[in-house]
Amino acid sequence: MEIKGGDIKNGDIKQAVRQFIAENVLLGLHQTTIDDATPLVTGGLIDSIGMIGLVAFLENRFAVEFMPREIDIHSLDNLDRIEDLIRKKLAGPEAGFATGDQPEVR
Repeated sequence: MEIKGGDIKNGDIKQAVRQFIAENVLLGLHQTTIDDATPLVTGGLIDSIGMIGLVAFLENRFAVEFMPREIDIHSLDNLDRIEDLIRKKLAGPEAGFATGDQPEVR
């Protein structure tokens, strides 16, 4: 089932990411509160390997595809930025983001 941007309620993306981090990154060892602006990468909660896991989770959960250039500490550093990125990707090519369905340039 493909997820469309309109199908996601406010807060759903952030809550899904919070839960993923709690279960897969923090492993219940820390009593860390993750606010919308908590720095995930620059704050040391997620390392480079954790970023790969987060991207895989986002791709599967929200039926989006990341281009390698989109995977960086800036776009994945907090829940606000992650939600922004996912919503833009769900908006599709009309929002100006690559989807992999674009014609090949020769």
